[in-house]
Amino acid sequence: MITLSEGRSKFISNEKFQEVLEWVKSAGVDRRSDQESTSCILFHRGWRADKLYLLDGADVHCLSHLNKSVRMSVLEKSEWERDQHRQKREQIKERMKEKEMRYVLTKYSGVFSACVAVLGVVSVFGWNFKNYKKQQRSYQLAIAASALSQPHSKRPIKDYVHREDEEQRLRQTLRQQDLSHPRILVFAGFYGCGKSILFRSAIRKEKMAAAFVDIRPNEDPLRSIVKSLNVQNIDACGDLLNFIGEASDRARKAMHGVTPLFVLKIRDGSSLLRIYNEVVALACDRRLCHVIIEVPIESLTIAMTALPRLDFHLVSNFSVSEVFRYTHHLIDPLELTHFVEVVGTNSNDLDELLAAVRHAHISATTYTNQKLVKAMRQLQAAWAKDPSLREGVIKLARFPFEEGQSEGYDYSSLRNEALRDIVMYNAVADVWMFQQKVFHTAACCWQ
Repeated sequence: MITLSEGRSKFISNEKFQEVLEWVKSAGVDRRSDQESTSCILFHRGWRADKLYLLDGADVHCLSHLNKSVRMSVLEKSEWERDQHRQKREQIKERMKEKEMRYVLTKYSGVFSACVAVLGVVSVFGWNFKNYKKQQRSYQLAIAASALSQPHSKRPIKDYVHREDEEQRLRQTLRQQDLSHPRILVFAGFYGCGKSILFRSAIRKEKMAAAFVDIRPNEDPLRSIVKSLNVQNIDACGDLLNFIGEASDRARKAMHGVTPLFVLKIRDGSSLLRIYNEVVALACDRRLCHVIIEVPIESLTIAMTALPRLDFHLVSNFSVSEVFRYTHHLIDPLELTHFVEVVGTNSNDLDELLAAVRHAHISATTYTNQKLVKAMRQLQAAWAKDPSLREGVIKLARFPFEEGQSEGYDYSSLRNEALRDIVMYNAVADVWMFQQKVFHTAACCWQ
């Protein structure tokens, strides 16, 4: 203590001694004399600041000049630093181990499993929530309105035979539709006269948004309309009439007041009367959309043509020039002209002719003669049991095929079941006529 009171020794100003002194201060030794004396004793014994964490009870026992509480404070400081050093060593060892991927996978396997499980749960929840939203009526309504407001494709229709007169007439009819005086347009024509493709071409050129609906037998017309609007869950739509009405209203707003259009195509076996009862409220009572129905003329009756709020229009078969364009001039012109005169210009008959010429390698003349002979035999079989039928058919054949017979016909003969597939009543034009021109030609041959 004499050294400290009378003059400072050189080692007291030593840098390493100062580090020991700072450590002692941080250990809770408050008095300066105790700090310096304790630091001197420890420094003389070879202790340095970086090793003081190794102090134990035996090393502190020499500091008898300090109170017991102060000595315990020094021990606590060294123990705390020992714990810190131990933790650092463990961390260093752990980092060395974590350099090996196998150890990392083993150590964190539980964490990985938990993350995968959580991700799976989140994915399942998100999937279920997304599907839940898709099943809601509001989502289905948005899909329907979007589908109804999409304009028809601008791409040209493949293999379409341009029909100027028919197309202009149809486009004018489309432009004349008025919600203030709603009417349902019914376009009738023979099977294969080209009604559907004519509609698509006219609507494409008018840049209208339309939904094309195929209505099959025994299928609810409103359900068919909803299906055509890309609705995925029809059961979630509720009342289908209200659903279609709301979708039409949304589509009209999206198109800035343009009224949406439904084109209903009646398939074989479907009844115009049944479809009319379903859609008349939508088009005429609620006045939310325009409705056009294309129907085979063979299926129309007088009762159907007498329904209110219906406007009937006839779609004719191809003209001769359109026939040549339809066949792409693949058939000899003379043979094709002969076919048209005998069989007619219906596209179904033309498709059969092309198939016979290109695939069966039969000449057009031979095929035409085969069709005519077959039709003559069919007529002969039809009137074989009732000779009175022959007179009615021969009399009908005296009138042009396209015009038919409007008066002076034998009603009982023409409506006979034996002639059901040969003659028909055109309820739109109010005439009796042959279902196919080849029957008209065959009947002329029997005169």
